[in-house]
Amino acid sequence: MNIPTNHPDVVGAYSVDGRSHFHAATFHELDRTGGSFAEILATYGFASESFVLVVSMTPEVTYFAPFETALQHLGIYGTNADDSPFDAGRVESLSRQVKYVAACGIGQNVLNGLQQFGHDPAKVFAGRTVWARPDAYAEVAALDGVDARKIGFFGPAIGIECAHGSVHVDDREWSFGEIGGNVKLSSRLHHVEPIADLDTGVKGRLASKPCSCSSALAVIDLE
Repeated sequence: MNIPTNHPDVVGAYSVDGRSHFHAATFHELDRTGGSFAEILATYGFASESFVLVVSMTPEVTYFAPFETALQHLGIYGTNADDSPFDAGRVESLSRQVKYVAACGIGQNVLNGLQQFGHDPAKVFAGRTVWARPDAYAEVAALDGVDARKIGFFGPAIGIECAHGSVHVDDREWSFGEIGGNVKLSSRLHHVEPIADLDTGVKGRLASKPCSCSSALAVIDLE
């Protein structure tokens, strides 16, 4: 069991207004958020022992490690590809080999790479749920036969859209507020690298009503 510590286990990075910042975390912190997000993924009803593709890069460990932990809680297998045009061929290949039911972290890098390799993204992702990065959501949502969903990045925290259409954040782990129309973030539980009143640069606000999916996790209305 991972327990609270003042020694980081991983160092990731987040971006605010185009500037990158390193952020340290412990496995205990990431596991806590993974447990919270399991209830969000459960709203989709993916079958146990199905596959979900996670597309990310190493500095994004603090975002996507909790997502993969949530998959494990639900008995779902995670498989991986890099968020890079050069790994888009793997994204297409895995769609045929393991027939993943969903993909998380699809952005313009992958969409551009698929097209460069001669693959139609609509065919690659047909019949699947796709959590798209902000830079690619509009394009993914326009693909026929694809269940496009949003992910949001709020400093070192991530938000995931449930099957009922709300972007949930782990407000057990983090405190969310608003500053100048942007989402504000602070640590709530023990963090090896605390965050206080971070202006994430993301336009949005806390929803005033709970989501119909019945999760108690907070909802961010993105603008």
